[in-house]
Amino acid sequence: MGLMKKPSEGEVLKSICKEIEAERKMTDAHITRLSTAFGSRFARAQEAVRDGRIKKYLFKPSGRIVWIVVGKERDYLVMPAAEFCSCDDFYFKFDQGHLCYHIIAQKLADSTGQFDLIEDDDSFYEILIKEWKTIETRISKRRQEKARLK
Repeated sequence: MGLMKKPSEGEVLKSICKEIEAERKMTDAHITRLSTAFGSRFARAQEAVRDGRIKKYLFKPSGRIVWIVVGKERDYLVMPAAEFCSCDDFYFKFDQGHLCYHIIAQKLADSTGQFDLIEDDDSFYEILIKEWKTIETRISKRRQEKARLK
């Protein structure tokens, strides 16, 4: 009899979010499971959703979508399909299958419908991405500097 592989954090979150979507609400059972699986990251994600800090940008006519989680220090770009986030927590731990609270918040917001939908013209897509890349470049340089000093 083979050992069952423990599901990844992404698989656990996806499964719970599917149930939330099907039931159209987050139940106490979901909250317990999410809290057990993600601890303080779930608490922070839940707070971000509750505080309305999840933004879904829909660009037209292309239909491109960009998710932003407004954090304490800055805005974070989340790419749900790739389970990517622009935060340090993701940057330093993604290779361990670790989900940051921004990704958890985005998935919960999407499954509960609790996000701000911002529809914009495609011309604003380039502006938003350029702004985000400028911030990322500065942060990346700071990360490299910290790594050199260690």
